[in-house]
Amino acid sequence: MTARGSQRRRASGFTLVEMLITVAIAGVLAGMSAMALNRLKSRGNFASATGDFLATLRTARAEAYARGNPTVVTVDVDTGRWWSVEDINGDFSLAAFDPATPAPSGDRLIYSGQLPSGTSFGPLDGWGAALAPPYSGIPTGYVNVLLADGGSGGVADISVDGGSTAPNFKYCSFCDTSSKRGAITFLPSGGATFSGGPLSVGQQISLQDIMQAQSADGGVSGSPGGIIDFAIVAATGSAEAVTIR
Repeated sequence: MTARGSQRRRASGFTLVEMLITVAIAGVLAGMSAMALNRLKSRGNFASATGDFLATLRTARAEAYARGNPTVVTVDVDTGRWWSVEDINGDFSLAAFDPATPAPSGDRLIYSGQLPSGTSFGPLDGWGAALAPPYSGIPTGYVNVLLADGGSGGVADISVDGGSTAPNFKYCSFCDTSSKRGAITFLPSGGATFSGGPLSVGQQISLQDIMQAQSADGGVSGSPGGIIDFAIVAATGSAEAVTIR
Protein backbone atom coordinates (compact mmCIF):
# COMPACT_ATOMS: atom_id res chain seq x y z
CA MET A 1 0.00 0.00 0.00
CA THR A 2 1.35 3.37 -0.96
CA ALA A 3 1.80 6.19 1.53
CA ARG A 4 -0.84 8.23 -0.29
CA GLY A 5 -3.44 5.42 0.07
CA SER A 6 -2.77 5.08 3.80
CA GLN A 7 -3.17 8.83 4.25
CA ARG A 8 -6.49 8.78 2.37
CA ARG A 9 -7.83 6.01 4.65
CA ARG A 10 -6.94 7.95 7.81
CA ALA A 11 -8.66 11.08 6.44
CA SER A 12 -11.95 9.23 5.95
CA GLY A 13 -12.40 8.51 9.70
CA PHE A 14 -13.52 10.68 12.70
CA THR A 15 -11.19 12.22 15.20
CA LEU A 16 -11.94 12.14 18.93
CA VAL A 17 -12.61 15.88 18.90
CA GLU A 18 -15.15 15.51 16.09
CA MET A 19 -16.93 12.73 17.93
CA LEU A 20 -17.12 14.78 21.14
CA ILE A 21 -18.54 17.76 19.24
CA THR A 22 -21.16 15.51 17.61
CA VAL A 23 -22.18 14.03 20.97
CA ALA A 24 -22.41 17.52 22.49
CA ILE A 25 -24.63 18.78 19.67
CA ALA A 26 -26.86 15.72 19.97
CA GLY A 27 -27.17 16.35 23.72
CA VAL A 28 -28.16 19.97 23.20
CA LEU A 29 -30.77 19.03 20.61
CA ALA A 30 -32.17 16.32 22.89
CA GLY A 31 -32.40 18.82 25.76
CA MET A 32 -34.20 21.34 23.58
CA SER A 33 -36.65 18.66 22.42
CA ALA A 34 -37.37 17.59 26.01
CA MET A 35 -37.95 21.23 27.03
CA ALA A 36 -40.30 21.78 24.10
CA LEU A 37 -42.17 18.57 24.96
CA ASN A 38 -42.56 19.65 28.60
CA ARG A 39 -43.93 23.04 27.52
CA LEU A 40 -46.36 21.37 25.15
CA LYS A 41 -47.53 19.03 27.91
CA SER A 42 -47.84 21.98 30.29
CA ARG A 43 -50.00 23.92 27.86
CA GLY A 44 -52.17 20.84 27.35
CA ASN A 45 -52.61 20.35 31.10
CA PHE A 46 -53.52 24.00 31.57
CA ALA A 47 -56.08 23.97 28.77
CA SER A 48 -57.57 20.73 30.07
CA ALA A 49 -57.80 22.03 33.65
CA THR A 50 -59.45 25.31 32.72
CA GLY A 51 -61.97 23.58 30.47
CA ASP A 52 -62.73 20.94 33.11
CA PHE A 53 -63.30 23.49 35.87
CA LEU A 54 -65.48 25.76 33.73
CA ALA A 55 -67.56 22.74 32.65
CA THR A 56 -68.05 21.85 36.32
CA LEU A 57 -69.40 25.32 37.13
CA ARG A 58 -71.75 25.40 34.17
CA THR A 59 -72.97 21.84 34.68
CA ALA A 60 -73.68 22.56 38.35
CA ARG A 61 -75.81 25.56 37.37
CA ALA A 62 -77.72 23.48 34.79
CA GLU A 63 -78.26 20.62 37.28
CA ALA A 64 -79.71 22.99 39.89
CA TYR A 65 -82.17 24.38 37.37
CA ALA A 66 -83.14 20.96 35.97
CA ARG A 67 -83.52 19.08 39.27
CA GLY A 68 -84.90 21.83 41.47
CA ASN A 69 -82.26 21.41 44.17
CA PRO A 70 -79.26 23.62 45.03
CA THR A 71 -75.98 22.39 43.59
CA VAL A 72 -72.78 23.21 45.48
CA VAL A 73 -69.29 23.41 43.97
CA THR A 74 -66.71 23.21 46.75
CA VAL A 75 -63.10 24.15 46.03
CA ASP A 76 -59.96 23.32 48.02
CA VAL A 77 -57.31 25.69 46.69
CA ASP A 78 -54.58 24.11 48.84
CA THR A 79 -54.89 20.66 47.28
CA GLY A 80 -56.16 21.73 43.85
CA ARG A 81 -59.36 19.70 44.18
CA TRP A 82 -63.05 20.45 43.72
CA TRP A 83 -66.40 18.68 44.07
CA SER A 84 -69.87 19.27 42.65
CA VAL A 85 -72.73 17.96 44.81
CA GLU A 86 -76.50 18.12 44.50
CA ASP A 87 -77.59 19.37 47.92
CA ILE A 88 -80.83 17.39 48.08
CA ASN A 89 -81.10 17.83 51.86
CA GLY A 90 -80.53 21.58 51.56
CA ASP A 91 -78.19 21.59 54.55
CA PHE A 92 -74.73 22.14 53.05
CA SER A 93 -72.14 23.57 55.44
CA LEU A 94 -68.61 24.46 54.36
CA ALA A 95 -67.39 24.11 57.95
CA ALA A 96 -68.68 20.53 58.06
CA PHE A 97 -67.47 19.57 54.58
CA ASP A 98 -65.39 16.37 54.50
CA PRO A 99 -63.46 15.51 51.31
CA ALA A 100 -63.66 11.82 52.24
CA THR A 101 -67.47 11.99 52.01
CA PRO A 102 -68.21 15.04 49.85
CA ALA A 103 -71.83 13.92 49.39
CA PRO A 104 -73.39 13.06 52.77
CA SER A 105 -76.23 10.57 52.95
CA GLY A 106 -79.12 11.73 50.81
CA ASP A 107 -77.06 14.03 48.60
CA ARG A 108 -75.60 13.19 45.17
CA LEU A 109 -72.01 13.57 44.02
CA ILE A 110 -72.06 14.91 40.47
CA TYR A 111 -68.35 15.28 39.82
CA SER A 112 -64.97 15.56 41.52
CA GLY A 113 -61.86 17.03 39.90
CA GLN A 114 -58.13 17.36 40.53
CA LEU A 115 -55.79 19.86 38.91
CA PRO A 116 -53.03 18.21 36.84
CA SER A 117 -49.32 18.68 37.46
CA GLY A 118 -48.04 22.15 36.64
CA THR A 119 -51.29 23.95 37.42
CA SER A 120 -52.69 25.40 40.63
CA PHE A 121 -55.20 27.91 41.92
CA GLY A 122 -53.48 31.27 42.08
CA PRO A 123 -51.32 33.29 41.88
CA LEU A 124 -51.34 34.41 45.51
CA ASP A 125 -51.33 38.12 44.63
CA GLY A 126 -53.95 37.73 41.95
CA TRP A 127 -53.22 39.06 38.51
CA GLY A 128 -52.87 42.66 39.60
CA ALA A 129 -55.87 44.51 38.18
CA ALA A 130 -59.64 44.65 38.15
CA LEU A 131 -61.57 42.50 35.72
CA ALA A 132 -62.78 44.17 32.57
CA PRO A 133 -66.50 45.00 32.07
CA PRO A 134 -68.99 43.45 32.52
CA TYR A 135 -67.16 41.73 35.41
CA SER A 136 -65.40 44.82 36.76
CA GLY A 137 -67.52 44.81 39.95
CA ILE A 138 -66.24 41.37 40.97
CA PRO A 139 -63.54 41.77 43.65
CA THR A 140 -59.96 40.94 42.69
CA GLY A 141 -58.24 43.11 45.30
CA TYR A 142 -57.43 45.81 42.76
CA VAL A 143 -59.12 48.73 41.09
CA ASN A 144 -58.09 50.58 37.96
CA VAL A 145 -57.61 54.28 38.78
CA LEU A 146 -59.00 56.72 36.23
CA LEU A 147 -57.75 60.29 36.05
CA ALA A 148 -60.07 63.27 35.70
CA ASP A 149 -59.21 63.56 32.02
CA GLY A 150 -60.06 59.91 31.46
CA GLY A 151 -56.46 58.71 31.39
CA SER A 152 -55.03 55.83 33.37
CA GLY A 153 -53.80 56.51 36.88
CA GLY A 154 -52.48 53.01 37.36
CA VAL A 155 -53.73 50.22 39.59
CA ALA A 156 -54.58 50.55 43.28
CA ASP A 157 -54.41 47.65 45.74
CA ILE A 158 -57.54 47.90 47.88
CA SER A 159 -56.78 44.80 49.95
CA VAL A 160 -54.10 46.41 52.08
CA ASP A 161 -56.59 48.46 54.12
CA GLY A 162 -58.86 45.47 54.80
CA GLY A 163 -61.90 47.39 53.60
CA SER A 164 -65.27 45.88 52.78
CA THR A 165 -64.35 45.59 49.12
CA ALA A 166 -61.28 43.44 49.84
CA PRO A 167 -61.63 39.79 48.74
CA ASN A 168 -60.74 36.97 51.13
CA PHE A 169 -57.92 36.02 48.75
CA LYS A 170 -56.95 37.90 45.62
CA TYR A 171 -57.04 34.63 43.69
CA CYS A 172 -60.21 33.32 45.37
CA SER A 173 -62.44 36.09 46.60
CA PHE A 174 -64.88 33.81 48.45
CA CYS A 175 -62.55 31.16 49.94
CA ASP A 176 -62.18 30.83 53.71
CA THR A 177 -58.89 32.29 54.90
CA SER A 178 -58.37 29.49 57.41
CA SER A 179 -59.31 26.28 55.60
CA LYS A 180 -58.60 27.73 52.13
CA ARG A 181 -61.84 26.19 50.93
CA GLY A 182 -64.75 27.92 49.32
CA ALA A 183 -68.21 27.04 48.05
CA ILE A 184 -70.50 28.30 45.31
CA THR A 185 -74.16 27.35 45.62
CA PHE A 186 -76.14 27.45 42.38
CA LEU A 187 -79.85 27.96 43.02
CA PRO A 188 -82.74 26.28 41.15
CA SER A 189 -84.31 29.68 40.52
CA GLY A 190 -81.11 30.96 38.90
CA GLY A 191 -78.33 32.89 40.54
CA ALA A 192 -75.62 31.85 42.95
CA THR A 193 -74.55 32.45 46.52
CA PHE A 194 -71.05 32.19 47.95
CA SER A 195 -69.47 30.97 51.17
CA GLY A 196 -67.66 34.27 51.71
CA GLY A 197 -66.23 37.40 50.17
CA PRO A 198 -67.46 40.99 50.06
CA LEU A 199 -70.96 41.82 48.85
CA SER A 200 -70.65 42.47 45.14
CA VAL A 201 -72.02 41.49 41.76
CA GLY A 202 -70.23 38.15 42.02
CA GLN A 203 -67.02 36.39 43.01
CA GLN A 204 -63.99 34.94 41.25
CA ILE A 205 -61.31 32.27 41.47
CA SER A 206 -58.22 32.05 39.27
CA LEU A 207 -56.12 29.21 37.89
CA GLN A 208 -52.46 29.49 36.91
CA ASP A 209 -50.02 27.59 34.74
CA ILE A 210 -46.81 27.46 36.75
CA MET A 211 -44.91 25.23 34.29
CA GLN A 212 -45.06 27.74 31.43
CA ALA A 213 -43.14 30.12 33.68
CA GLN A 214 -39.99 28.00 33.50
CA SER A 215 -36.97 29.81 32.11
CA ALA A 216 -34.49 28.37 29.61
CA ASP A 217 -32.09 27.21 32.33
CA GLY A 218 -34.82 25.16 34.04
CA GLY A 219 -35.55 27.70 36.76
CA VAL A 220 -38.92 29.28 37.43
CA SER A 221 -39.62 32.93 36.76
CA GLY A 222 -41.45 35.18 39.20
CA SER A 223 -44.84 35.02 37.50
CA PRO A 224 -46.92 32.24 35.94
CA GLY A 225 -47.02 31.77 32.20
CA GLY A 226 -50.81 31.61 32.05
CA ILE A 227 -53.71 32.84 34.20
CA ILE A 228 -57.43 32.23 33.72
CA ASP A 229 -59.92 33.92 36.05
CA PHE A 230 -63.34 32.33 36.53
CA ALA A 231 -65.95 35.00 37.20
CA ILE A 232 -69.32 33.91 38.60
CA VAL A 233 -72.19 36.40 38.53
CA ALA A 234 -74.45 36.27 41.60
CA ALA A 235 -77.69 37.37 39.93
CA THR A 236 -77.66 34.79 37.17
CA GLY A 237 -75.16 32.13 38.25
CA SER A 238 -73.41 32.43 34.90
CA ALA A 239 -69.72 31.55 34.87
CA GLU A 240 -67.14 32.85 32.44
CA ALA A 241 -63.45 32.09 31.98
CA VAL A 242 -61.57 35.35 31.48
CA THR A 243 -58.11 34.95 29.94
CA ILE A 244 -55.71 37.19 31.80
CA ARG A 245 -52.43 35.93 30.40
